[in-house]
Amino acid sequence: MRLNEIAATFQDKVQFLCVYIQEAHPSDGWQVEANLDDDVIYDTPTTKDERDALAEVCMLKLALNMPMVVDDMEDTIDAAYNALPERLYLLDADGAVQFKTVAGSHGFDPEAWHAAINDHVSMKG
Repeated sequence: MRLNEIAATFQDKVQFLCVYIQEAHPSDGWQVEANLDDDVIYDTPTTKDERDALAEVCMLKLALNMPMVVDDMEDTIDAAYNALPERLYLLDADGAVQFKTVAGSHGFDPEAWHAAINDHVSMKG
């Protein structure tokens, strides 16, 4: 997976973290064909334990090699970062946003994220 490759490239200079937010296409909501094809068929979690379990499934299916945290049931992180359905961010050491991809699956751009990380790391020396 490209995200793992990028994380491996910068692992000594950047802390990577995946944040699991609300399910974008639950089976009891707006299900999409791609999820059906990939057997990603899950109802909307109604408890934190259910969301945590679904996040674990996501981590395993995607084989992510970075820590994952799970948003709360009030979707605090999702709301703060306008993250639904998926988005890549680069935050500096003070937590300020240095880069963000366009919201939505069509804006999910690992190469632009990689370039932003590379530029940021290069500036920091």
